[in-house]
Amino acid sequence: QPHPTLKNFFIYNTTFGTREENEHEKLLFFYPNDVSPDMKMNYVGLSEALVKYTNTFSDQPCEVLRTQKTRQVFFNPEPDTWMSMTVDLPQRKVEGKVEYIERDVHDIVLQSLLEQVYRMYKLFNGTMASVLESFGRPALIQKLELFLPRHLEALDFGTSDLLDTFQGIHFLPLEKQSYLKVQCAVNQWESLFTEIKATVFLYNDHLVWSGLEQEDMRILYRYLLQNLSDAAGPTALNASTAVVPGQNNGIPLQDTRPVSSSSAMAGGQYVTGPEDLMNDETPVNAQRIFVSVPEGTPVVYLIVYKCGNAMCCFVIDGEALMDIEFYRKLDACIQQSLPDLDTLMAEPLTRRPLVVQEMQHRYVYFNRMNLAQKSSFASSSRRAPYLPPNCPVAGPDLMGYLTDLHIDFARNNAGEDSEIFLKTQMDYWIVGRKLDQRELFVIVSQKNANLLVINEEIKRLSASQLSNIFYFVD
Repeated sequence: QPHPTLKNFFIYNTTFGTREENEHEKLLFFYPNDVSPDMKMNYVGLSEALVKYTNTFSDQPCEVLRTQKTRQVFFNPEPDTWMSMTVDLPQRKVEGKVEYIERDVHDIVLQSLLEQVYRMYKLFNGTMASVLESFGRPALIQKLELFLPRHLEALDFGTSDLLDTFQGIHFLPLEKQSYLKVQCAVNQWESLFTEIKATVFLYNDHLVWSGLEQEDMRILYRYLLQNLSDAAGPTALNASTAVVPGQNNGIPLQDTRPVSSSSAMAGGQYVTGPEDLMNDETPVNAQRIFVSVPEGTPVVYLIVYKCGNAMCCFVIDGEALMDIEFYRKLDACIQQSLPDLDTLMAEPLTRRPLVVQEMQHRYVYFNRMNLAQKSSFASSSRRAPYLPPNCPVAGPDLMGYLTDLHIDFARNNAGEDSEIFLKTQMDYWIVGRKLDQRELFVIVSQKNANLLVINEEIKRLSASQLSNIFYFVD
């Protein structure tokens, strides 16, 4: 099935190139790079003119431009800085004529992907304004050229859908006693090692504990699932990010590709961090991240430790980054409690029935207030890492219906509760229900059912799978 493809992506800053002879200085990044300089500036000029023109009619910035062949989305992440992404619409031949397919391309999904590119860049590089202020325009261009191309090449517009729009976090439901044991372990680690400024604890790709602010955790969670979730062995970051004792490492130009490490110890291992705990001169493969942490620590790095299905992420004070003795002591301390926590987390999962296999209906739940997301199916050709390989799959057509319902909810008054029932030509019932900041979408495959029967099915589903987090008012 044809799907959209990336045509171009660029970033420009309106404070540069204010004169005709230096107008090219506005452009900070352009992809692909094989486009002529004049054509690049034509794209920038058209986008800048469009943004200025639309500002005369609305206080809201321009977000989307639709044409017959393309879809262009804009994002203004920082003052005077604009990002633009254009995709070519999929096409097919009908009676010898080319027809462009708009149905499978949702503006809200493209906007979410564009925002995610920026937030991932910001996580590892900080704001563009801070780079300009500290190092100047050439350094910012260098950072963008190093970081962005591989992320853009990894974008898959054919499988991007409503779940990319939610960018939700899957929380692990725990009994109170189990949660308190995790909290106790985290408090112990942070009290014994003041170098730890924040801790994140995940189990089986579900979030259990986070000491980060919500938006920081949102993008870090996505990074962990995409890059480190399936690490089969000790994995560090690309050697270009390694910090070596006694060397001047200069401006950190972040890279997120994994390479091998040899820091594995019995029971657990550093996924990112020191390559060899037994070597005093070992490089520390850690990435500097830009998140809000207590005490306003200016420089922090991300260290990831894994034991079984449990993963600990530590935000470390940059001043302690090269203290190999710190990592040895932390490793010894973690191994006193993390293996037990890994076993503790597994117990409720083994007792819990395999809901995904037994469920007749597919659903996805999202709470905008705490970013909690829960679903029983994978979408398109992707399998979510927190679901089993044989979980149900919803194809692009069904996901398109869900996205349409979500857009309808967004257009309505945000404070109003809404409900929509939809029956497709394939005899699927699709139900969307919005309560305050929470949304529930259910796909029911039940022929010859009426609204009353479907409504009762949704109630039973909510009672069995979403109790205490989603309720119905008759």
